[in-house]
Amino acid sequence: MTSPLTSSTRLVPSATLGCQVLLREWSPPVETIGDVLLIHGLGDHSGRHDWAARGLTRAGYRVTGFDWPGNGGSDGIRGDLPLVEAAGELLDEVCGQLNLAPLGIFAHSTGAFLVVPWLARKAGETAFASSCRWVWFSSPLIRPSHRQPALKIAFATHLARYLPTMTLSSGVHARDCYHTSSRHAGESAFSRAGGHHRISLRFAVSLLEFEAHVLDSVGSLPASIGYLLTQGAEDPVCPAKYAEDLFKGLPSPRKTFLLAANSRHEPFREPDPESFTNAVFNWLTNQGKGGSD
Repeated sequence: MTSPLTSSTRLVPSATLGCQVLLREWSPPVETIGDVLLIHGLGDHSGRHDWAARGLTRAGYRVTGFDWPGNGGSDGIRGDLPLVEAAGELLDEVCGQLNLAPLGIFAHSTGAFLVVPWLARKAGETAFASSCRWVWFSSPLIRPSHRQPALKIAFATHLARYLPTMTLSSGVHARDCYHTSSRHAGESAFSRAGGHHRISLRFAVSLLEFEAHVLDSVGSLPASIGYLLTQGAEDPVCPAKYAEDLFKGLPSPRKTFLLAANSRHEPFREPDPESFTNAVFNWLTNQGKGGSD
């Protein structure tokens, strides 16, 4: 991969959650055509998506991301993200603090799960509908219960009543996200990049409780904007069959499904991602020009 983009970071207080949240901003080398909100997933942080910011700034967008509490440079116990409803409130707060009316939204994995109900609510707001042109779902989480034994779910749900901030392993490792030369090498690189494998009991239960409703919410997303859904064909974390269900439910005729062959949860970190990233960035450039899919 090429060298990282230069980004600026700062901590801002969240009145909604009572903690400090790290904001990260990337600016294009040319005059901006609009703002993009970048939303990462569990065990992740905004800086790990420099690859996406690179293509977005190249297409002329200014990119703003933040680290969910419990991840990256934000406060909180590792893996203890805001519950689904509180996550939407934080998104409102971030956009309000920055006076941000995003022209586009990038949401990866669990970030996509959290942004769907927020987008469904924002669809009824005239200002949002008039400013937002596209949404890019990257390997979206649709079924949090996937790969989780029923006994583990029952245990976590019970224990969350007494130890809500206790964390367990998410069960997701570097080898699930991309092909690596060895398990040790993959985990070392993941840790050096600021990743983790933890999830709090209360956040896990929040995801599980909303699982039955997320696809229903998809039908309420804005129909006037374009959607890109990118997905690894060999993704064991968020399998392609679930992404296909999301794609079918999107109400817009302007939607594109990009399935990356020989790729897992993070196609952009595979050994040879160029064909994937080129297709994505061509789509982004076309959206910036106001073109159709």
